[in-house]
Amino acid sequence: MQDSVFFKRQSKRSYLDRPVPDDVLRRLFDIIRWTPSCANKQPWRFVVVSDGPHREKLNMSLASGNEWAAKAPLMVALVARESDDYSRDDDPVKYYQFDSGMACLSLLLGAAHEGLMGHPMAGFDAHAVKEALDIPDEYHVMCLVSLGYEGTADLLDELTRAKDEAERTRKPINEIITKERFEF
Repeated sequence: MQDSVFFKRQSKRSYLDRPVPDDVLRRLFDIIRWTPSCANKQPWRFVVVSDGPHREKLNMSLASGNEWAAKAPLMVALVARESDDYSRDDDPVKYYQFDSGMACLSLLLGAAHEGLMGHPMAGFDAHAVKEALDIPDEYHVMCLVSLGYEGTADLLDELTRAKDEAERTRKPINEIITKERFEF
């Protein structure tokens, strides 16, 4: 089971200077397209940027500490708007956010399946991203995802390399899952 795409997926920070072929991107786009969503609303929108002036502006929107992402062959902005949401009368859950998260995971797992690495980020200036990519005001920038072929740690600065080489950790199962009732 450890060789499953679920365990292969990692959020590393080093990318090779190697373009992602169009056929690989088409397969990833199809995976995203088939992501489940509440009431089949499919509220997500992905903007894929490779180079040029939009990419330069997008790179400038990255928060300090995320400069490594500028070296990824592709940057993907995941955006969604609340008007595309499904709603229930009994609970104000924002399903467009939940659905967008599932679509992001589809991208990340699809990328791992294709031999790529994707790293989702919240470290960016949302206003600058919207301006860089001409995103209308009613859309929320849910995350940015750097995407490409994984490079080696020696391509990173010392601080970023230390983050990549740190042991991966997760909470114990009993801290996140119970059976029959809520017992945390």
